[in-house]
Amino acid sequence: MGKEILEKILNLLSSKNIFFEHLIHTHVHSSEDAAKIRGNSVGQAAKAIILKCKKRNGDYEFIQYVLPGDKVIDFKSFRKHFDYKSTSLAHPDEVLEITGCVIGSVPPVGPLFGIRSFFDESVLCNEFIFFSAGTHFDSVKIKSKDFMDLFDFEMVNFSLEK
Repeated sequence: MGKEILEKILNLLSSKNIFFEHLIHTHVHSSEDAAKIRGNSVGQAAKAIILKCKKRNGDYEFIQYVLPGDKVIDFKSFRKHFDYKSTSLAHPDEVLEITGCVIGSVPPVGPLFGIRSFFDESVLCNEFIFFSAGTHFDSVKIKSKDFMDLFDFEMVNFSLEK
């Protein structure tokens, strides 16, 4: 299933005439493993997390939060700011259903999944970002500014150092 989203990403970037590199590598699962294989710093990895947020009315909303691979989400501040009753990582089955990708291979393209997407401002500290592109074997290297111009991301700052 992840191959379909990989093709969508590659086709989108090509159609917009955006320079990028498609990296094919051995299996990676974590930002740390990916950075070693891709030759980038962990901070350059754009880690895409799917969150399950419970609203005050009891309904759930799935959102994507993208942050550098060397940071973690400040769940408490995020939840308070957006007035969610609770916020947690989505279950792996929910991630697969929403994105068509397994955890560790989800790309930071929430709009392609039809979900609200937040980008941590600290991702833009790097000229280039690297991200998993739908499989554990495919990544993309792209200028962060070019990537941000593709979608209408909401910029936030709810990350903490690991």
